[in-house]
Amino acid sequence: MAAGPAGEPSQSAGLRWNPRWTRRLPWIALVLALMAGSFWLGHRQGQLRAGHDAAESARERRALESEVGQLESEISSLNSQVAELEMARRLDREAYGQVERTLVDLQSRLARQGDDLAFYRSIVSPADGVQGLRIQRFAVRPGTQQHEFVIEVTLIQAMRQESNVSGLVQVVIQGMEGARPAKYSIGQLLGRTDVQLPFSFRYFQTIQKAVTLPDEFQPFEVEVSVRSKRLASPLRQSFPWKVTNLASAEEVPPSDPPRGSTR
Repeated sequence: MAAGPAGEPSQSAGLRWNPRWTRRLPWIALVLALMAGSFWLGHRQGQLRAGHDAAESARERRALESEVGQLESEISSLNSQVAELEMARRLDREAYGQVERTLVDLQSRLARQGDDLAFYRSIVSPADGVQGLRIQRFAVRPGTQQHEFVIEVTLIQAMRQESNVSGLVQVVIQGMEGARPAKYSIGQLLGRTDVQLPFSFRYFQTIQKAVTLPDEFQPFEVEVSVRSKRLASPLRQSFPWKVTNLASAEEVPPSDPPRGSTR
């Protein structure tokens, strides 16, 4: 480096040292240190925040997984309860249906037994106190063929059962054939005009006979006549023509007499 006058360094030899930089160096170092500290603190705070967020997320995830597990358990329990209730309701419905059917059957049997009791009482001790032969029941059942019907007449011998009673039953069905009144005896319907229904019993007998009505004949009344040597005059009684289905019909009493007697 060339020296100038009075021994001072030459200014042409590059940058000259400025004494003011010497005074500024501590401040520059302080600023750099502060910047470095701020960067380190920010980085550290970011790491801490990231760790905190990760921990919080993990806790929330565990809490949600626990809640999901609890809800799934409750749903499974509720499904089991619904299945049990459905099963109980089905069983209750079946049990109720069985009880109802049994009750209906018992009521039907009770009604039949009540009818049978009234029937036998009418033989032993009729309500009107009149003894002898009488018409107890009349019924019409549907037959197996078109226009076919089964006529049923039940006769009893009330109070007097010392011996058998016998005779003949005539059945005449009255109605309309087209626009004209018409009537047919059971003999006419069977193709033998002189035929009547015989009977012989000591206590009671149910007479059944299947007949086929003419196509255009519309019955509305039946006259039953009973003739016997025990009767001073024929016993006559009229009944409306009413067809009773077998499902709702009263049980026909047997024609056999009680044990210990003869028919």
